[in-house]
Amino acid sequence: MKSLFTFSPYKSISLYVVLLAVGALLYSSLTFKKWEGRRVIEWDVVSYYAYLPAAFIHHDIALGFYGTDGVNYPEKHEFWPEIAENGGKVIKTTMGMAILYSPFFALGHIIAQSSGYTPDGFSLPYHVCIHFACLFYLLIGFFYLRALLLKLFTEKVTAFVIVITAIGTNLYIYSTFDSAMSHPFNFSLIAIFLYYSLTWHEKTTLFNSFMIGVIGGLIILIRPVNILIFIFPLFLYVSTYKDISTKIHFFWERKWYILFITLCIFLMVLPQLLYWKYVTGHFFFNSYVGESFFFNNPHILEGLFSYRKGWLVYTPVMIFAVLGFYSLYKTQRAFFLATFLFLLVTCYVIFSWWSWWYGGGFGMRPMIDFYALLAIPMAAFFQQCFALKNLLFKYILVQVVCVLIWINIIQTRQVIGFTIHYDSMTKDAYWMHFLKLECIDWGAFEKALHSPDYVKALKGEDEYEFNPF
Repeated sequence: MKSLFTFSPYKSISLYVVLLAVGALLYSSLTFKKWEGRRVIEWDVVSYYAYLPAAFIHHDIALGFYGTDGVNYPEKHEFWPEIAENGGKVIKTTMGMAILYSPFFALGHIIAQSSGYTPDGFSLPYHVCIHFACLFYLLIGFFYLRALLLKLFTEKVTAFVIVITAIGTNLYIYSTFDSAMSHPFNFSLIAIFLYYSLTWHEKTTLFNSFMIGVIGGLIILIRPVNILIFIFPLFLYVSTYKDISTKIHFFWERKWYILFITLCIFLMVLPQLLYWKYVTGHFFFNSYVGESFFFNNPHILEGLFSYRKGWLVYTPVMIFAVLGFYSLYKTQRAFFLATFLFLLVTCYVIFSWWSWWYGGGFGMRPMIDFYALLAIPMAAFFQQCFALKNLLFKYILVQVVCVLIWINIIQTRQVIGFTIHYDSMTKDAYWMHFLKLECIDWGAFEKALHSPDYVKALKGEDEYEFNPF
């Protein structure tokens, strides 16, 4: 725990950077003011959040009031349940986000009751409080990311990577504009999970085990596919075939701690299983009715390079994380397999989802969840580069990073101003408005767009031929 709380006022550059980065995100939030017009709790967030007003406002987690009290909840952007085989109305997403929202929901409820707003779970105070929940968890997440990176890299490199992650990636828009989405929350939880995974290997204690189990369970409860993050502790410090037997022996010696971790994960997930049983009659239920993965037809190249949503097209600064795997292999080999294998498996799984572009949004938003892990190879890249004596190279490198951060900020503004479309971008549409904040010809822009074929995608069929080269 020492590295997490150790602070020197003259040497902790990265801590000041964390505070400045979160301050910059706060400033942008106050500029965008997404809560005006009550637009924080909308789209996916409606399902994340629905558990709270259902349980504490309507006192009916089974949504018995839905469709029976004469209120058009979908039109009001309040409840969008799926219908189970037994007729039960089931909330589409799992309840992890509702758990994280809950203290801020309670605060919004108190404010609404004491200030004349309707205490229905959806009036202005709730939107404001849910919005700022994001920055609260992000502050914690960056705090842990800093502690994680400082175990491996210098203060300056840690500070540099934190700046890039905060304002140079699409985490920026999901921290300031679409702030109630799950991605910045997952980013923070995974940063905490990675930190305690590392400290658990350094010193296996009941507390470290508890943190891995609780945080890991919460990560699964927010987005079940993120169970893949357990690849990191599973393969940490494995770099040769001999290390595999050593790691198995390491785990066997700590089998009771692992059992305790498993118990904590189960207890975190148990409320979801009980909810599904109560509403649907089954402990396990696929609430994404009619939606599935197509592992025989992944769209990895599209997910990485397409103009519609390509990760490296709309978040180009992450190329340094990809390049950093070489540096990680050369300088921190004990972390290479755990991170590289995770990225390979994650890309395969994420881009096998029927909607590989993940609906509306900016860039490849599921990747945001894992930016804390990708900060490790990115930091390895910059640490190796900054150790070089070639000052001109280092100057050019920093300038390139600054340009990519600037591009990210401009593109964020373009998304908000609709000159980057949420799901229908093409090569022509992208370059028509490259770094332009205003649209000169909306007719030409709309003509250049290409809407996804959702019918084909739901069947696992290719919508169009894609060749990144």
